[in-house]
Amino acid sequence: MTYKVIQWSSGTVARDAAIGIHGHPDLELVGARVYAEEKEGQDFGVLCGVEPWGIKASRDEAALLASSADCVSFMPGRTWAHDGTETFAELLRILRAGKNVVSLWWPMLVYPKGMEGDYADELEQACQDGGTSFVTVGMDPGFGTASLALSALSLSREVRSVHMYQVMNSANWEGPGVWEFFAFGQKDPMASALLHPGRAIGFHTTTLHMLADAMGLTIDDIIQDHKVLYADEAFDIKSGHIAKDTISGMRYQVQAIVDREVRLIVEHVDRCREEDWPDMEFEGDGFRVVVDGQPRVQLEMKLQATPTFTGDPVSVACAMSCINAIPQVCDAPPGVMTLLDLAPFPSKNHAEPGAAPGWVERL
Repeated sequence: MTYKVIQWSSGTVARDAAIGIHGHPDLELVGARVYAEEKEGQDFGVLCGVEPWGIKASRDEAALLASSADCVSFMPGRTWAHDGTETFAELLRILRAGKNVVSLWWPMLVYPKGMEGDYADELEQACQDGGTSFVTVGMDPGFGTASLALSALSLSREVRSVHMYQVMNSANWEGPGVWEFFAFGQKDPMASALLHPGRAIGFHTTTLHMLADAMGLTIDDIIQDHKVLYADEAFDIKSGHIAKDTISGMRYQVQAIVDREVRLIVEHVDRCREEDWPDMEFEGDGFRVVVDGQPRVQLEMKLQATPTFTGDPVSVACAMSCINAIPQVCDAPPGVMTLLDLAPFPSKNHAEPGAAPGWVERL
């Protein structure tokens, strides 16, 4: 069966998602939602930096929702970081219009029942009204932390704790996000949006509740802690200049307390130079999970570009964590889904016949 998909927005990850839809044998890209007036009417393949696809970008939400598409790949910008009210209403309209949704927007929706407020109930009602299904995946919150932890937990007993890490080098990240989220190039850690009291907790609480529910634990409290690293010399990254004695690295933990013990931790390790935070003993970008149990289980997942790829492997991984799940979401009964509901969803996007292997080692 072929599932018809609308790509909702045209940012960096959305473009990687559209390329993934276009190359998936079970998916057909039938529409593209854009917000900028200058993008309307342009060929969406060209907007994604590839060959023309014959699909015109559109700002006409009503026309797109009136189409015969089965699913929307929902990937607007980070409006949730400030006020996501309008975008959440947009999401509910899509679900009520009869379109299943795979989403990267507002990563906390990876486990809506773990959020404060009525978001989970509103999403569930919209799904029931439209006869649709919804899931948020992504990398963290998402596949990189929660799914890796769930895999590791399958192998252990007498589990004392689960420690999830994301390790990222932001040297090649273009845009204002590195300054806003990590306070790089600044002296005050509180310039980081993530270090404001409760902000990191809000970002990761649903991951912790997902794991706790899966493990049969009840969280009593969630706390956060952090440390920063100051540059010993000046240097440049793609987004700008890091002056000496300004922040060049940040790591924080969000800890779930159960029976007065730290049982679950999400930790972010963000840096601008590969040599920073050497105690991690982790090269490049990726994720690590350590389950302290019997046996102790450590899993690592590294995201690396192949030798001929010039894009961002993290962006591709984020996008494909949603795109590869589309058939399952479309086939599911109406309602809100999470990573606990999804079976493995391996890629069906294959390299062109005759393409040289990237990193295949032969004897």
